[in-house]
Amino acid sequence: MKTLREDILDISRQNQTGPLSHWFDYQLDRLIDGNLFGYDANIFPTLEEEIPLLAANIVADLMQYREQTGVETAVIGMSGGVDSALTAALLKRAGWHVIGVTMPVYQDPEETERGKEACEALHLEHRHVDLTAAYDMMVSVVGEDWAPDDKASRIRRGNIRARLRMITLYNMAAAENGLVASTDNYSELAMGFWTLHGDVGDLSPIQSLNKSWEVPALARYLDVSEETWRAKPTDGLGISDSDEAQFGYTYLELDLMLFNITKTLH
Repeated sequence: MKTLREDILDISRQNQTGPLSHWFDYQLDRLIDGNLFGYDANIFPTLEEEIPLLAANIVADLMQYREQTGVETAVIGMSGGVDSALTAALLKRAGWHVIGVTMPVYQDPEETERGKEACEALHLEHRHVDLTAAYDMMVSVVGEDWAPDDKASRIRRGNIRARLRMITLYNMAAAENGLVASTDNYSELAMGFWTLHGDVGDLSPIQSLNKSWEVPALARYLDVSEETWRAKPTDGLGISDSDEAQFGYTYLELDLMLFNITKTLH
């Protein structure tokens, strides 16, 4: 059985990226030894033993929300990544009718295919809307087709993609008397790594979970495919090769910094 440290280094993809620096390595050990993860090493020594409790709490909250509001349908953009697959799995387990929507815009075909496969594996209603033509038209209308290929321009064009997808999701949700589920996690929220009017929906099942270990551990527990929860994190907006390439550090390093900042502020 893996130790908590070994499991975190594995599922966070840190092992694929390379070893932590001395400072980050020390912070990881310090947090584990100080029980700041919420896992008591004497009672819950592994993620496998703690994660079911976390899943049960989130599912109970989603069931309560559905029963209190009378809203039965959730629409989710299925990017092919772990965040959307996990969000869909939690809502499905809570008894929601979940519509998973793939919306490629010059997308890596593998990402779109993973999104479709996640819908099939989770027994979701799947809809496919290719937004490439709408994106091309919008880029032309606002003059972005003449913009240089620098980072600022790529971010603007990426935000157009995100907002076109959100228009699509909200239109679909309105037609179904449903809501749009957010797929943002805590790490993204804390970083401001999202598009205004392009990412945040009505209900956010995983917004309190860190990206590096809680999200993949919960996805693993809920039988999301390993290919999906181990996939390189990317926003699918064409800005860079991956989320971590935009940050300049890994999600595990980000979450370790966030833990230290949060502790200092409190």
